[in-house]
Amino acid sequence: AIAHAKASGGAIIVAINKVDLPASDPSKVKQQLASENILVEEWGGEIVAVEVSAKTGFGIDKLLDVIILISELQNLRANPEGDLEAIVIEAKLDRKRGVTVNAIVKDGSLEVGKDIYCSGKLAKIRLLTNDKGQSVKKAFPGDPIEILGFKEIPGVGDTIVAKGSGLEEFSESGDKIEILGKSTKKTLNLILKADTIGSLEAIKASLANLITENVGADYAIKFLISSPSEISDSDVLLAQGTKALIVGFNLKVNSNVLELAHSKNVFLKIYKTIYELIDDVTLMLEGKAVSDEQKIKGRAEVLKLFKLPSGDIIIGCKVLAGSLKNNIRVSIYDKNPSDVTEKDKPLFTGLIKNLKKGRDDINVVGKDNECGVLLKPIFEDVKVGYYLEVR
Repeated sequence: AIAHAKASGGAIIVAINKVDLPASDPSKVKQQLASENILVEEWGGEIVAVEVSAKTGFGIDKLLDVIILISELQNLRANPEGDLEAIVIEAKLDRKRGVTVNAIVKDGSLEVGKDIYCSGKLAKIRLLTNDKGQSVKKAFPGDPIEILGFKEIPGVGDTIVAKGSGLEEFSESGDKIEILGKSTKKTLNLILKADTIGSLEAIKASLANLITENVGADYAIKFLISSPSEISDSDVLLAQGTKALIVGFNLKVNSNVLELAHSKNVFLKIYKTIYELIDDVTLMLEGKAVSDEQKIKGRAEVLKLFKLPSGDIIIGCKVLAGSLKNNIRVSIYDKNPSDVTEKDKPLFTGLIKNLKKGRDDINVVGKDNECGVLLKPIFEDVKVGYYLEVR
């Protein structure tokens, strides 16, 4: 954030949030800012730092006064009738609404029905929604606005302009990170997918930090694809042909895609937190995480049990690694299979008769997903805390 702020050449104002917390230490924050060459007024610099609490509202009035003061001193002005410039601050694919883009209007105005251009993508504005959730016909400078009308997701930080505007050259796409690091000896091919562009950029920034500061010059990461979209069959086939790994963040993966990845022996993993993703990529660079993960064909923990009138038992499970598939052979253990030795015999071995997700029958369930398992033959001694292991 500091690097972007400096690169923009604009004025910097620091808001130090959460000062209402007992552990809050604004002086420590200011010291850390100084180490990044951001000198606030108390440290002999010219940058204003305002202590605020978003929860209680403390300091917000002062922050607004500072913004107005600096804008007046620098004579910052916008022209509602000028050429359109709006900055994308978030963009994502909503399964029900399509591509949604959050932006701040910098100059000119956005209007429903108008053609706009951003990241090399054309769009016609279908709907504008303000920060209060209200539908509006027009958005003016300073307005935060949600835009519906894009068929493809534009890049965060890119500029929205009017179609045919002389500013189109400033609105080209910026998927700027393709290769992290300079090593040609140890390069990790990666297909990275995320729920939003904001998440994608945060992951890329963390990976860049991993390469430059932690891992060093011995490794490089090459992004074959990095986009805020769902993982597809073509991603799996590309990964197979290029020996790439597929990592996703905060996504749901189609069961057919999971089955294809399993059949092609392609590493595919979905993460809930960026920290876990970064930790695993560190291991991937060293060749550890992939080998450990691929050794496990399928593993699940028993969470709940449901007895049916037919006598069948639905075993409610969470898949911990690999995947579970219909008609595949599984064993049941009363302890984590990672701790099982050759001397340990399974309590039961049989076939998966059926997999269920809610009331629906499914063919395959991947890591981090929950499902219901029906076994053939029935194993009546199964208990919560037991494990299913594909053998």
